[in-house]
Amino acid sequence: MERDPGHAPLGTRIRTALLLYAFAVLGVFLLVAPWTPVWRQATMGLLPAQLAQLSQTGWVRGMVSGIGGLDLFVALQVAGELWNQTRVDPTPRSRR
Repeated sequence: MERDPGHAPLGTRIRTALLLYAFAVLGVFLLVAPWTPVWRQATMGLLPAQLAQLSQTGWVRGMVSGIGGLDLFVALQVAGELWNQTRVDPTPRSRR
């Protein structure tokens, strides 16, 4: 079976799509979660008292949200890579 020269192998595209999904989901979660009541409940119940108080400060929540923003940026980069892997080159190449 001959491979289409305009496409990456299927395994590579699937792996890239899964990476895109993971970065996007994690990014959205980290961007939103620190500002929800779930954050307060989870940190108060799981962390020692001093760390739980620290996790409630705005700058820690902002830092976690910033990491989520970075994850979304990486997801956009991976989406571009996936787009390039699945795009078909409209100009046929001449064979020598």
